[in-house]
Amino acid sequence: MARKKAEERNQIIPLAVKPMTWYVAVYIRLSREDGEDISASVREQKKKITEYIKRSIEHFVIVDFYIDDGLSGTDDTREEFQRMILDIERKKVNCVIVKDLSRCFRNYADQGHYLEYYFVLHNVRFISLELPALDSYKDPVSYNSFMVPMQGVVNDNHCRETSLKIRSTFKAKRERGEFIGAFAPYGYKKDTNDKNKLIIDEEVVDIVRDIFNWYIGGKSIRGICFKLNDLGIPNPAQYKKNCGYKYQNPNSKKNDGMWSHKTISSILKNEMYIGTMVQGRNRIKSYKVHKQISTPKEEWFIVENTHEPIISKKDFVTVQDLLKRDRRTSPSKNKTYLFSGLLYCADCQKAMHRTSSKKYVYYICSTHKTKSKKACTKHTINEEKLKEVILKAIQLEIIKVKNIQEIITKVNHENVINQSTDRIGKLLENKYKEKTKLSSLIDSLYLDWKNEDITKEQFHRLRENTELQEKQIEKTIDNLIKEKEEIENMVNKDNPYFTQFLKYHNIKELDRNILIELIDKIYIFENNEITIQYKFQNELEKIISYIEEN
Repeated sequence: MARKKAEERNQIIPLAVKPMTWYVAVYIRLSREDGEDISASVREQKKKITEYIKRSIEHFVIVDFYIDDGLSGTDDTREEFQRMILDIERKKVNCVIVKDLSRCFRNYADQGHYLEYYFVLHNVRFISLELPALDSYKDPVSYNSFMVPMQGVVNDNHCRETSLKIRSTFKAKRERGEFIGAFAPYGYKKDTNDKNKLIIDEEVVDIVRDIFNWYIGGKSIRGICFKLNDLGIPNPAQYKKNCGYKYQNPNSKKNDGMWSHKTISSILKNEMYIGTMVQGRNRIKSYKVHKQISTPKEEWFIVENTHEPIISKKDFVTVQDLLKRDRRTSPSKNKTYLFSGLLYCADCQKAMHRTSSKKYVYYICSTHKTKSKKACTKHTINEEKLKEVILKAIQLEIIKVKNIQEIITKVNHENVINQSTDRIGKLLENKYKEKTKLSSLIDSLYLDWKNEDITKEQFHRLRENTELQEKQIEKTIDNLIKEKEEIENMVNKDNPYFTQFLKYHNIKELDRNILIELIDKIYIFENNEITIQYKFQNELEKIISYIEEN
């Protein structure tokens, strides 16, 4: 009896083992290249994984569904994938289930990193239902199968080939002037009938026009920002979000809906607003590294007249000129001054500095004021006096333009142009004949050589001399064509020298737009004398030269 009790005391009774609870992250990704593949859809992936969990006798608890819908598998910024990683590190997730490896990894290196290092480090069970089927907990041996790295290589190669195809397609579309961006520029929207075509967005197009008009009218970029923000108008990024787009400004991690200097500046510089399609400003480093880098301008895809313009080319050119000049806006005011970017010291060639006293506003040499009083003298000039002088000078220039136009009219009446173009035309005809003869001569020389009328050395020497003559004639032809075009364009009534000045023939007061259109630089001398360097000076010199010659 005692022996039996002793045996009972020594008997091992198995303990009930509590089943492991797996807190599951269901990761689903729909790729752009999936196209119309129904089996790859978000719904089908979700269905397949949830059915697997229902059939399982294990204790699975779904923490959340992490769905990256329509993003590239090589994109490291996948928001939902990153959210899943964060939940793993917060110990909310200890199991990840995917339909197949390609849903989670499209990069061979990333696959190796997560499967062999990251998930192991964080004690995360990884389950892939197919291609190939993996379970790091129930079947750790499956990880050692050659199919795992092989499938990673296959997926990686597929991603590379797809990327090349997409790039080729995008390149062709860009060359045709088709829009391929995810989001249309502010002021435009994608045509519902053709996603590669831009149409005007009537909701915000007037804001774009206002920005250009305000800037041309003298308001600074800073002033435009204040005005738009005070009016409560959301910036482009916020507007896209308000329209329901999943938009994230790539240049700003924080978007408060407010307009910024950079946003206004980019709008003012964007050629898209004159109907020109400009694409390819940036590119990704590779199909694996999605970091964007700037592309040289010569590699951009620029196609004119692809969509309806919002801004005229004339206004756009005016704005670009203003942007080059407007470097010094007062921090306390929201306007650009009348002469900003136009005034220069005649001696040191540096910009003049605007300053004011209680009585008047004047300009002074910036070198003298800010660097050294010995380096240059003051060159001081009163702003009101300057306005008066510049206005008078422009009025006199307009009178000169009128006189020159009258002379040109007389020249045209006397058929000088026709005579000149006829003369050049005859010269061109003769030169073309000479070129044809030389080409025939080269052919005959070849026949002479083959017929042994001349030696090989003679053939090469004669051919070189003939080709040299041919090149000289081609150069002469090019020069004659250029001369003819210059003559025809020079005396045209639409010459910018005429049109730009004569449009202000009734000028009574200066404004910044007039100055920017007509004047390149104004030089201030010490004795209050000024020299104005007008735009279109080259055109004027050519016209005068032409008149003198004829």
